[in-house]
Amino acid sequence: MALLRVKAPAELDPHVLEAALTRALCTDAERPLTAELEWLPAWRSGRKRRRRYVFVVVLRGAQPPDDLIRAAQRSARRAVKGMFGPKCSARARPADHREVPALWCSVRGTPHRAS
Repeated sequence: MALLRVKAPAELDPHVLEAALTRALCTDAERPLTAELEWLPAWRSGRKRRRRYVFVVVLRGAQPPDDLIRAAQRSARRAVKGMFGPKCSARARPADHREVPALWCSVRGTPHRAS
């Protein structure tokens, strides 16, 4: 599991960006992997022309986790710069072990508790 921070135009719908990034990550022939993205809404919107969007990314592939995260970052960076220009960027980092439970709930929902 990783966090993907993307700097893109502020007026962009985050769900459109999520779909474009999913397509870019999953269809890159050089770096085969499967990715599930979930947008984490920001507490406040950006006041500038570009805004930082944060996505939780669940990655699956044959490579080690660090290689998967680097591959996802390269694919996302290439896609964002191709769509929105050179001032936009993408950066990925592994989720910290303290963040994983909260991030997992944002992707999969609250676990069902048997009573």
